[in-house]
Formats: sequence, structure tokens, C-alpha cells
Amino acid sequence: MQTVEGVVTTCHGRFRIERGYDPSVRVPDFTLKCVGFVGEVTHRDATGVSGDLNATGFFVSIPCAAPELVKTLTSTVYFVTAKHVADDLKGKEFYFLVNKVGGGTLAIESIVGNKWWLHPTDKTADVAVAHVSGRAAAGADVISVLISQLATPERLLIADIGIGDEVFVTGLFTPAPGIAQNVPIVRHGNIAMMPSEQIQTELGYADVYLIEARSIGGLSGSPVFARPTIRLKLPQKGSKGAAFLGTGDGATLLGLMHGHWDIREDQKNKAFYDQDRKHGVNMGIGIVVPASKILETINQDELVRSRQEAEGRVSRRMVPGTDSATPDNGATFTQRDFENALKKASRKIEPAGKQEKR
Repeated sequence: MQTVEGVVTTCHGRFRIERGYDPSVRVPDFTLKCVGFVGEVTHRDATGVSGDLNATGFFVSIPCAAPELVKTLTSTVYFVTAKHVADDLKGKEFYFLVNKVGGGTLAIESIVGNKWWLHPTDKTADVAVAHVSGRAAAGADVISVLISQLATPERLLIADIGIGDEVFVTGLFTPAPGIAQNVPIVRHGNIAMMPSEQIQTELGYADVYLIEARSIGGLSGSPVFARPTIRLKLPQKGSKGAAFLGTGDGATLLGLMHGHWDIREDQKNKAFYDQDRKHGVNMGIGIVVPASKILETINQDELVRSRQEAEGRVSRRMVPGTDSATPDNGATFTQRDFENALKKASRKIEPAGKQEKR
């Protein structure tokens, strides 16, 4: 039987798969371009900033919902990383290092309002998001993850993603981050556990996934993607052979890398032990914050209202006579116009002191 992947034959109850080149082995290009390395500024001069890179984050975009703005392709872009990474940067100068179109790197220093937004209700969710200005990121060779690619329960069901499916993590390899350009490392693994109850982590009992993949320090905050499931359906009695069933519509963002599961060396052969990431042994199990926690953080009331207010401001300017201060003159509106409106909306909606500055 000929399949897309190759030839499948069966004999005496066994099957053999002969494959040629399988394009699904290669990770999609956008998963390498959606990440930025997080660094603490140690040097500043006329050419820019430089510093110590120590973690990873990635860009997520939400397109405008207003019908009149859909054609303008404007969107809100957030930089997402782990909350413990944002906590480590508190009171420090920091930047996001990304690749630049045409070569080289670009340091993004400004985040709108200089604020990190955390999960609105779950203190154990290791997620922090910041609104990144497109003006600051002009010239960046970045492709953001679409909000529709986040692994909601519905998407997990449609893509048939579950235990045993392959995952890959894209992020910073601190010993070799790249010199002329960022060079992300990709680590592969499998989904090991998707518990229906909270399990204990350093942050307390939390909703997390576990993956069979060895994490390292620089991967904190990295995106964790799951491949669309490809199942081999074994032949039934009376059938002529095996068949491949493919589901899913591209890489799904399973979640965010929190870190690795460690135990103290003197407890590694015990059935019960204490997790200790500072002095422990890496067990090869990665802890992933579910994408649903990222979605809940981005869609908390204050951020949703600020996006709606920004869209309303721009929409009114596009309709003649609805805003006397800014009459419509047939001008086109850009991402910069939308971001200016978003800044004004953020200042209006956020109560002073409600969100802690990092």
C-alpha cells in the first residue's frame, strides 16, 4: 500500500514501514522565528545595549476583531515568558534579543507601560506577558504565534493531541546563543502526562503538563509545540493493509516551559522525595505551563478592555463625522496608529498601582 510517507506492508500479523524523506521531521520555520532571548543589560553605548542572556520568551499576536480593521492587518503583540523570569528581572534593565531582517540582531528594550501582566487569579501559573511596541521591534525578523494556535481543550481534541505525541521546545542554549545572530536550539520529546488534577511544583500545586524532555536553564519561558498526531491504524480482519490517519492543522502551542523536575541526589532511588531545583538532579522530565493559562492571562479583563477601546478609537477615526477631533480624510491606518490608541486605552483603563512594575 502506498502512503504519503512511504510503503506499508503486512505479513503474518506484523507490519513494515519503508519511508523516504519525511517532511514532518523538520520543525516549521516559524517556531524558530517566534522566539526572543531575554537578557539583563550590562553594557550600553552608542551602538546599543548588550548583556547576559539567560532565558527565552516568544511572541503571540491577537488580530483586531472589528470588521473594519481586519483588512488593515493590525494586531496586538505580546511577549510571553515565565513569571519567574520576569521576577528575576525586577528592578533591572533588560531587553529581548531577536534576529534582524537582513542579518544581525536587534535589542528590543521598550515594552508598553513597562509592565508585566501575570495570570489574574492563579498564582501558581508561571506566566508573564508584556505588550511589545511594533515601533521598537521595527526591522525584527520575527513571526508571532497566532492566538488561534494555542492549545485550548477544543484544539487539543480537534488535533487529537495527547499522551505520547511528539513535542519540541525552541529556545536559548546559553553556552552557544549565537554571535552574529540568535541561534535557537530545538529539543524534542513526548507528552508524558496531562493530569486532570494539580500536581506539586515549586510554586505549589499547579495545573501543568509533563513532557519527556530534558530542560536546561536557558529554556525557561520557551514555547513548547506539539506535532499533529499521525496514527498508524492496524489492519482489521478482512482488511487489505494498514493506513495512516493524519489530523491537525499545523504546529500547536502546547504551552510554556517552566523548567525541569529535580530531586536531591541522596533521594534519587526513593519512592518519595522533595523537589529541589537548586541542588537537585535533572530527572529528564520537563514541566509545561498549559497554553490555556497563557490565553487566560492575555484575555484578562483589563487587557481585553484596552484592546477593545483601542479598536474603538481607530474605528471611529475611519468613519467620517464620528470623531470631530480626528475627521476622516481618506487616510490609511497603520499598526503604529493602532498601538498609539492602545497606549491611550491602557492608560485610561488601568488603575494607578494596580499592576506592579517590573
